[in-house]
Amino acid sequence: MFKKMKDAALSKGAKVAINSYIKEYGKMLKLNLDSKNKSIDLEVLLEGETEPLSVNVERYELTEENGKNLLKIYGINTSRAWINTIAGSYLEGKSFEIPAEYAKMLKVIV
Repeated sequence: MFKKMKDAALSKGAKVAINSYIKEYGKMLKLNLDSKNKSIDLEVLLEGETEPLSVNVERYELTEENGKNLLKIYGINTSRAWINTIAGSYLEGKSFEIPAEYAKMLKVIV
């Protein structure tokens, strides 16, 4: 029960954060976060595309730096080979800020 609550809170915060970063490019349709294995599976519908992009993040880390709560991602694999190359170059190991309202929830349950 606790793991499901934790994963739901993490998923919600991550979904909001990711959608804010990709709003110019598309919208996240699904997000499944597994806190035990620290992995993420998601689907994104990119602007102008008819089929969603599937994305798997093999590992994530939650960190805090300079008072900001961050999500770092590693091992990004997608359903499109060319996006794997871009993701490896521009997203691998990068930090994404988690909105404050969700970061507060995370501190309580993590």
